[in-house]
Amino acid sequence: MKKHIIYILLIFTIPVYFITGCKKSDFDDNYNNPEKTVNSNIEGLFAGIFDNGRVMPRYWNLYTFHIPMLGAYSQTIGYGNGSKIYEQAINYTENRWTDYYTGTIARYRELEKKYATYEDGSVEKTGYQLFLEIARLFVYDQTAQIVDMWGDIPFNTAGQLNATGGDIILASYDTDKDLYSFIQQDLKRIADYLATAAPDPFYTGQLQKSDYVNDGSILKWRKYCNSLRLRLAMRTSNSDEAGSKAIVQEILGNPTQYPIVDNIDETIQIVAEGSLETGDMESGFGINSLAPGHMVEDIMNPSNDPRLPVIFSTNKNGEYHGVINTWSSARQTDSSTAGYYSRYDSVTFIKNRNFPGIILTASEVSFIKAEAYERWGGGNAKTAYEQGITQSIDFYYYLNQLNDSWGTHDTPPTQSIVNTFLANSLVAYGADQAENLKKIGTQKWIDFGIMQANQAWAEYKRTKYPELNFPIDASSTLSPNPPLRLLYPSTERILNAKNYEAVASKDNVTTKVFWDIK
Repeated sequence: MKKHIIYILLIFTIPVYFITGCKKSDFDDNYNNPEKTVNSNIEGLFAGIFDNGRVMPRYWNLYTFHIPMLGAYSQTIGYGNGSKIYEQAINYTENRWTDYYTGTIARYRELEKKYATYEDGSVEKTGYQLFLEIARLFVYDQTAQIVDMWGDIPFNTAGQLNATGGDIILASYDTDKDLYSFIQQDLKRIADYLATAAPDPFYTGQLQKSDYVNDGSILKWRKYCNSLRLRLAMRTSNSDEAGSKAIVQEILGNPTQYPIVDNIDETIQIVAEGSLETGDMESGFGINSLAPGHMVEDIMNPSNDPRLPVIFSTNKNGEYHGVINTWSSARQTDSSTAGYYSRYDSVTFIKNRNFPGIILTASEVSFIKAEAYERWGGGNAKTAYEQGITQSIDFYYYLNQLNDSWGTHDTPPTQSIVNTFLANSLVAYGADQAENLKKIGTQKWIDFGIMQANQAWAEYKRTKYPELNFPIDASSTLSPNPPLRLLYPSTERILNAKNYEAVASKDNVTTKVFWDIK
């Protein structure tokens, strides 16, 4: 099969995949070696969508994009006050853009194409609708993340080359606001579909074999769907408070119809196993593993945060210290040379070959609930906030325990230690709404950390919490401050010039994504 891949025009075809009765042990042989395949099927195409190097903690994503750029923009990594510290490495942001379109979107379009071959009303089409809707949910999650980073993006007309039989369609841009609205509406449709879906047992059995995220659990997919709806609704809560409030209250007010991720056992993640093992975490952190100063020095150290031992290592003196942004470059260098700084913990992160691809956690959902209750009522904000912190502590210790090949596990804190932490003045929930919202945002940011730096960056832009200090980089005229969005790939200007004209005026680092109005 001849491959026609036109990357930035967003019009591509992809290899077809054949995974019969796809088991996890079959994934590498079939999906990663498509040249061995002769046909496509729904199960194989579905499984392929989740082979996502931007979800799994892979070297290329961590080393080139996630840590040096998103980590700096969210201040979830410690970085020095050098030159061009906020400027984007365009070739690497282009890689991120291309991976979304030639991976996520292209594979989903192929799935749509295959699904359309089944006769309307047939047992096959009814059964495989489950696969299509779940895949669409995952695609919407990835799409919203791309919107959060770039703003307006091509979507509705993207990835159509194979679907059109080879006709070239230059993909037009959807506005960020319209695309968010569309996704929210369709997520509700998917949520309602999943609440009543009762496919033939054959198809639920096939789903279990092909599902690398939730092992075929429709209930967990329902929880993922509704929790994602909560995330996106809260993301737009400043730009459209009434609409966001309505969505949040609909979900939280009807847990039977709209269940959500409630505990860490329901974490939405891709567990590293077999061919998906993350063997390159250490190389990915090779670009930088230094602890961020504000997180460690101003928040976690003073409050004696019990997550410190499983998030960061101690320095040579047995202390936790992060990179102080206000220090001069020379002082930062001297401190690094002297071994003053902590680094991200080796057992939990750097040498953890079992680290999962984190998609959505219970702690994030609890923090969303806390903010919603604090702003709009309907529940106990303090309880949700403290639950979020407790879940965050439990989750980081869970990640630490996953490492079965290197180092020594840390002992989880007792309930007494957790209670003392929750009572610390820097953490304790009070009566002042502004202060409470600040604490919710700050704890949510800590919880996201470096492995969910994209979410930390988005939430910081939305809430402006925590109150971070970003030194101005006088050496840069392009980006003396952290960017508010990523720049489009240069190939968009060249290969998709006509459609690019519609967004050219927005293509700078100071244009805000529509929900960023604070």
